[in-house]
Amino acid sequence: MVRPRNVNRHKAEKETPDWEQEAFESRTDIKKAAQAVTDLGGQLADLSPETLKTFALPDEVEAAVLTLRKLKKGPAIKRQRQFVGKLLRQNEPLLPGIKQRFLELEQAANRQNAHLHKLEKWRDRLVSEGDAALSALIDADPTLDRSHMRQLIRNAQREASAGKPPKASRQIFQYLKELYL
Repeated sequence: MVRPRNVNRHKAEKETPDWEQEAFESRTDIKKAAQAVTDLGGQLADLSPETLKTFALPDEVEAAVLTLRKLKKGPAIKRQRQFVGKLLRQNEPLLPGIKQRFLELEQAANRQNAHLHKLEKWRDRLVSEGDAALSALIDADPTLDRSHMRQLIRNAQREASAGKPPKASRQIFQYLKELYL
């Protein structure tokens, strides 16, 4: 019986090296690191122009990224992405700051999502438990409009029992969002 050569062979994934390091083990590592920098440029192009301003990029790099944002389809996108990657590699001292800023943006988004999940849990608890959950929420925040919340909770409970779309539940969430954001 002939056995295939690659059966039960495990090839460990190598981590992509940082472009900023001094020495690479192989040309493949150099290419992977250069591609990672090009991908970082693509991530910059995905940001809004206002967020891009917070990165404090040189004018040439910022203009190239904005040009990349404008392109819609075709081979020009690939060329422009490579050009942005080239500019970033030429401005190597910027890379750690850009990576750090992306990390900060990701952490801020995670905090925002966690906060919104907390508000959703409060909304679900208010609809399911009613006055008990409302009193707990009022203990946490006495400035809450008790009568308005009670009305929204009653409406949400009626909608849930009737199988209607959750309009009042959305209103509860929006009200909580206005209060706590």
